[in-house]
Amino acid sequence: MKRLMMMMTLLLVVVGVNAQKIDQRLTQLVEKSAQRRAQGAEPLDPKAVNKTIAVSFNADGTIASFSGIAILKEGAECPTARLEQMGVEVRFQIGKMVALNIPADKLQELEDVEEISYVKADEMLRPTNDVARKETKADQIVEAAKATAAGLPQAYTGKGVVLGIIDQGIDYNHGAFRNADGSTRVVKAFMMKDDKGNYDYVTSEGVTGFITDNMTTSHGTHTAATAAGTELGNGQQGVAPEVDIVLCGLDTYSSTTNIAGFIKEIFKYADEVSKPAVVSISMGSILFLHDGSDFIAETVREETQNGTKPGRVVLISSSNSAANWQSIVKSGTTKSVMGSATEVTATAPAVYNCFYTFYASDYQDFTIALKVVDITTGEVMDIGNHVLHQKSGAVMENFDLIKDSDCETATPDKKAVVYYLNLMETAVKLDAPKYRLAVVATSQDGQNLKLICNGDNNAEPCFDAPTVADGYDFAANGWTKGNGDIAFNTNICNDAVISVGSYITRPGWKTWEGNDRSYPESTFTGKVHQIGEISDFSSWGTDDNGKPYPTIIAPGQGTISAANNYDYSTFIADANNPGGAVPNPESNEAKNFLIGNIDKFNRCNWYTLEQGTSMSCPHAAGIIALWLQAKPTLTVNEIKSVLKETCVNDTWTTDVANIPSGNKIQAGYGKIDALAGLKKILNTSAIDAVTIDGQRQATPATMYSVDAPIYNMMGQRVDKAQKGLVIYKGRKYVNK
Repeated sequence: MKRLMMMMTLLLVVVGVNAQKIDQRLTQLVEKSAQRRAQGAEPLDPKAVNKTIAVSFNADGTIASFSGIAILKEGAECPTARLEQMGVEVRFQIGKMVALNIPADKLQELEDVEEISYVKADEMLRPTNDVARKETKADQIVEAAKATAAGLPQAYTGKGVVLGIIDQGIDYNHGAFRNADGSTRVVKAFMMKDDKGNYDYVTSEGVTGFITDNMTTSHGTHTAATAAGTELGNGQQGVAPEVDIVLCGLDTYSSTTNIAGFIKEIFKYADEVSKPAVVSISMGSILFLHDGSDFIAETVREETQNGTKPGRVVLISSSNSAANWQSIVKSGTTKSVMGSATEVTATAPAVYNCFYTFYASDYQDFTIALKVVDITTGEVMDIGNHVLHQKSGAVMENFDLIKDSDCETATPDKKAVVYYLNLMETAVKLDAPKYRLAVVATSQDGQNLKLICNGDNNAEPCFDAPTVADGYDFAANGWTKGNGDIAFNTNICNDAVISVGSYITRPGWKTWEGNDRSYPESTFTGKVHQIGEISDFSSWGTDDNGKPYPTIIAPGQGTISAANNYDYSTFIADANNPGGAVPNPESNEAKNFLIGNIDKFNRCNWYTLEQGTSMSCPHAAGIIALWLQAKPTLTVNEIKSVLKETCVNDTWTTDVANIPSGNKIQAGYGKIDALAGLKKILNTSAIDAVTIDGQRQATPATMYSVDAPIYNMMGQRVDKAQKGLVIYKGRKYVNK
């Protein structure tokens, strides 16, 4: 008996030593669950457990599985095949950390996996937007205690600054746009009525009468709350929570003229109230000339006086087309396969419903033709009878490119030659699955041809050079595959615009139903998304004048912000209780991206996760609003100078091996740093001299009229005897 006890003790010691490889919280949960079951006691409370770590339970209260994080040993590769054979699901990898779904009865088996050094419990975090705010250090500016610790003279929240959002799907009365007492922070609201530019508008007193401009999207609600959302107690505060909000709902009428009109309206309001203003626009198109001739770009140039007007700033997203093979920039002869908009099968031929433009860098003419290519042999043939109307199946007569030789450019008295292929109104299909449309173009000497397609949802790349198994190798035979070199927003092609790309701050999340979700591997790089990495979709490029874009990058992938309660692509339509916002169980958006709800102000206030430069743009706009509070006279040109000097550049922005496109242009100046930029602005603002009877009196006795903190130029707090330049009450003084 004594020997048996010794053996059991030894066994427990051995198990205890081995168990150090696994987070003991997981081990103990297994033990507790088993004990309670054996004793016939109440099972563990799933809600209580899931307040701290992620655990899935069976219907009888026993543990089904854990969400865990395996830490790999230095230099070790993830043993994916072995883990999956064990029944452990490998979800995704971030550096040497691997996210796992672990069946409860497989937990201890991970002890024997040599490559793993530790298995960590998956902490339950509240879904918060401060992931992005912390990344850009905006939280150190807005929150008073953190602002003091960061050496700032005060907190900056955007107070006294107008922030305008031009977008679709705005829930005008979401809690994110209200004060603590329930009153609205929206000082003016617009709602587009038609494509002619007619709109309704109200001041703050009438905002409750506006519901939403569009019941099919939450885009505008999300962008507005990202920039300016109020904290409702769920950690989803926007970057500038005390700005004066102007909301411009486009509905479906998102023409360049309507957007340009709203830019003017926002600045008109700011002039009326004598406040600085920043506008965020998360809309655009990659098509047409990239030379600054875009109507919105021109409007921005005018309204900001080419970037020199104090307190007038516009930020525009760079677009999300870098990873869709949507452009080609090439001289000489260019041949490329045009990808199908729907999946091609043995019985379903290629379908086209996109819009294409083709032009040359010097705006002179070139030769171009549409062809049909057999992707199994590479044979190129004339269109003939191969192109059919998608619905009727009738042969498309006179199917060809449209040529325009008189397109206006940004250069006076200079026209562009542009060829168009518009398949948006009349979709076509080919008469056999082996065929694709192809473009064949030849430039003149010194010309760069520019081919652009807007097919974001193509089942195949817009421009491709496919390799067919046991067939024709297009790439080896001189065909060109598309890229993202010029697939960026034409609206940003002007020095007066601050353009914004995206990087990743959250690769995985938990839905409102408690389900774990994560982004798939990059379709562009084939790699797992990592925190800090530039988003593969983030558009970039060099315009027709040789200028690079975007200006900067900001958090845009994995952004949590407010949802539109009236978005019936996500919520169940209920005319009797539209503010109730019940998630639609059949909706992909509801199942995969809804994060949670705050019941406040007699309504639901839902939050959702989205990605895109649409999200990074308002984040950056919120930061600029904070800066404008500190110095209301900032111009676009001054802000760009600050950005250039203070943006963060790390291995994700400087090492081309870590940049999805392989080109540093995709990072712009780098990642916006709210705190560094603000300090730069405070340290370079004009000196305020105190005078009495015309005599300079910058001394402790006359200057410090209020007992407020004093800081030196390094942001360090000093006493009133400090000589030289000091910061007092947010202004710079000479203390003699």
